[in-house]
Amino acid sequence: MTFKEEQLIADYLAGKDVAGELLALLHDKPDLREELARQQVINRQLKAAVAGRSAEGFTNGVLDLLEDNNDPDYSESDYQKAVSKAGHHSWGGWLASAACMGLIFVSFWFLSPQLTSNDRVLGSVSNITGLVESSVKAGQAINHGSFVMGQGFVEVTLTNDVVLLLEGPARVEFYSADHIALTQGKLVARVPENATGFSVDTPSSEIIDLGTEFGVSVADSGESQVHVIDGEIKVRAGKDDHYEHLIQNQARAFDLQQQVAQIESQPERFMRALPGLKEGTPDYLHWSFDVEEPDAFPCNGPGIQGVCYPANKKSLSGRAGPNMIAGPFGHAVFFDGKQAWLETSFPGVGENKPRTVAFWVKVPSDFSVEEGFGILSWGLSDVLSAWQISPNPLSQSGPLGRIRVGTNMGEIVGTTDLRDDQWHHIAIVLFGGEEADLSTHILMYVDGRLERSTNKSIARVNTQLNHPQSKPLMMGRNLAFSGEVKASYPRRFFRGGLDEVFIFNRALARHQILHLMQYNEASD
Repeated sequence: MTFKEEQLIADYLAGKDVAGELLALLHDKPDLREELARQQVINRQLKAAVAGRSAEGFTNGVLDLLEDNNDPDYSESDYQKAVSKAGHHSWGGWLASAACMGLIFVSFWFLSPQLTSNDRVLGSVSNITGLVESSVKAGQAINHGSFVMGQGFVEVTLTNDVVLLLEGPARVEFYSADHIALTQGKLVARVPENATGFSVDTPSSEIIDLGTEFGVSVADSGESQVHVIDGEIKVRAGKDDHYEHLIQNQARAFDLQQQVAQIESQPERFMRALPGLKEGTPDYLHWSFDVEEPDAFPCNGPGIQGVCYPANKKSLSGRAGPNMIAGPFGHAVFFDGKQAWLETSFPGVGENKPRTVAFWVKVPSDFSVEEGFGILSWGLSDVLSAWQISPNPLSQSGPLGRIRVGTNMGEIVGTTDLRDDQWHHIAIVLFGGEEADLSTHILMYVDGRLERSTNKSIARVNTQLNHPQSKPLMMGRNLAFSGEVKASYPRRFFRGGLDEVFIFNRALARHQILHLMQYNEASD
């Protein structure tokens, strides 16, 4: 970072009118954006340290901290000169002078825990999923200092029983079990009564819990949002502002100019639960389509509850069913989008129980919305009672041709366009439990990568298997199609290729999905 950039940041934090010039530089310099975000956090901490103290008192406090940390690199004279030069100016002038002399760096040394020798454990990583190229491991300790993660999800449990669910890319500064700073990414904090007062700083806001669950997001620019999921919090843009109390279903947005905006609460933006860690290879069903019998494809694998189910060939005309084509592993089936499908007697995984569905799919480049629904489906074609996976054929649900999980009046839609005549590996993971929701409890993977969603509904998953009109697992047919052909009823069948279908009654972790994609076999 150049001297001019340091000066701009110092002037900006001092309240000078340099925002336009600084923003122009931030646009093309991600390192400068990160430094500004870090300095915003420092700025808040320094204001608190200076409040009510003389320059001499502040200096003595700094020296006490350094003495506690046995720092060999900085002497008393360094600090005395810096503070003496800053004098008794206003806070803005003091901060600008300090920045020019490098005092911000020195102050950051003692205020930012990752640079101290204090290694007291504040918590541990209790769960991970979907992590891409990360060294974070389940069970590792969380200490004072920086915690950086790439794309994926990490659950951290602190020593005061606060649970943080982080969505990456993310960067967190852990000051204590009661105080953290989020400078990039998303988190959901679940705070028990004994930890009320837990606080989260961002480059543009300060948040204090009052016994609650809340979500925080921080953009690369430093702008932030907070959404109250349950309970109550108090928030403010800066230390000169009054706290505002927010309750369930309220949200605010903050920018770097300390402007606050009321926004729509969107708890569905945040992942709130991860699947539990389980040992051993799970039970599953597997259809490879490599062995063809006259009327069915046999089921491989150990089965679910000891039972496997053949996939029976079906068509409206009574002909042989789907055609055979080459797949990623041996043979695959191709559905014509008009009349052919496969049907099993497997009832599916019901209610809000965990599940993973994985397969290879080839969607034609000339994909038609009339031939989209029903790669795989089961359940009841009623509101929020179905389980159907498709390339999205409904523009009102999101971009066409992206992977879609629908429950009838609820859906989650991905971002990768599958309409390219190429094979893609798809995995859909549902975390089970009473709170299982489309918006927070489903992960989608495309070709082994965690898929971002373009649209998702807030809707509880409750797949119905026991209704008289519930249907077992079908491949290639819309769950809502009753069998009666009507010109006014479109989207009856899926057109495209399908291979290596796996269904697990467990939420798989990313490493298991990658193994499945690469080796076409289940792993523990």
